[in-house]
Amino acid sequence: MALCYCGRRQEASEAAQRALRLSPRDPFSAIYYGVAAYAQFVEKNYAEAISLSREAIRLRGDFSGAYRVLTVAADMAGQTEVATAALQELRRAQPNISLAWIANALPWKREADREHYLEAFRRAGLD
Repeated sequence: MALCYCGRRQEASEAAQRALRLSPRDPFSAIYYGVAAYAQFVEKNYAEAISLSREAIRLRGDFSGAYRVLTVAADMAGQTEVATAALQELRRAQPNISLAWIANALPWKREADREHYLEAFRRAGLD
């Protein structure tokens, strides 16, 4: 995830995919899917981000990071109902979620990535 936040999304995606190939039953697989999903979101590959987020959620139903990516990717892909449902689940999994939390709690290096993420959340209805 650190590679994503540093703007090295391709490396992050490759590392997550490699981890999943080498250890498909790893207890941290949900996190690797989440990292890959976030990398795909930032690259605006929304369909892939949605797919990877759903797999992360399938493996770990309380994974707020995967619900965050599913919310924003679905919204940007025009899948409003999916985004609304994902945001509802995100609020259940992470009750303190807000635009301010996202802007301040995550270690953004690239302002453009931060704004892309925040804009998608605004569009999805998060305040």
